[in-house]
Amino acid sequence: MGETKHIARKLVYDIYHKFHVRGSVLHRPVPHVSLFGPFGCKSLREVIHCIGEVGSKYSELRYSLDGFDYFESKKKFLFITTSSRKNVIFLKIKPSEELKEFRYELAKKLLKITDTVDFDHDSKDKFEFHTTLAMKDIDRKFENIWEYLKNYEIKSTGVCYRITLLKTGKIMYEYELATKRLLNRSQAIKRRVRR
Repeated sequence: MGETKHIARKLVYDIYHKFHVRGSVLHRPVPHVSLFGPFGCKSLREVIHCIGEVGSKYSELRYSLDGFDYFESKKKFLFITTSSRKNVIFLKIKPSEELKEFRYELAKKLLKITDTVDFDHDSKDKFEFHTTLAMKDIDRKFENIWEYLKNYEIKSTGVCYRITLLKTGKIMYEYELATKRLLNRSQAIKRRVRR
C-alpha cells in the first residue's frame, strides 16, 4: 500500500496517543483494505487457492483515498432502533472498477468455503472499502477524534500489488499480483524489507 500505508499507520498512532484509543493498536497495526472477513474455514489451502485463482487475472489494483467516515452499530427491537454507537473510524477507499471486480469475484468464491457472517460480501456495489484507523473504545471519544481529523485533508491515490491473508493482524501469506507468486510469511516480510 506504499504511501497509503504510511498515512494510515501515522493516523492510527496519532489517534492512539492523543485520545488513548487502544482498539487498533492492541498488536502492531497492519494498515490494510479489508476485502473479506473475518471468517473461519476448514482448509486454508482452499482459501489460498481462491486468492491465487482470482489474483492471476490482475497485475495491479488501483484505488484512491477520499477522507474519513465511520461505522455505527445499532441495536434494534422490533425494527425500531433503540440505541446506536459509533464504533469504527476509517479512511474511505474509492476502488477502481478492477478492484471492485477483484473483491467481488474473490468474495463469491470464499463465501462457498468459509463461515463468514458478513452479508455485504455478496454485493459488488454495497461493499464499503475502508482502512480502519480507530475502533472499539471510541464511542465517548468519537466527537473529539472526529474534530481532530478535520485538520487532515486526505486525498491520495495508490496501487495494490499484493493480496495479504491476515490472521489476528499478522501476515500469514501474500499473493503478488505482478509475479503471480504466493509468498509465505517469512518471504513476504523479507521482500517488504528489501523494498
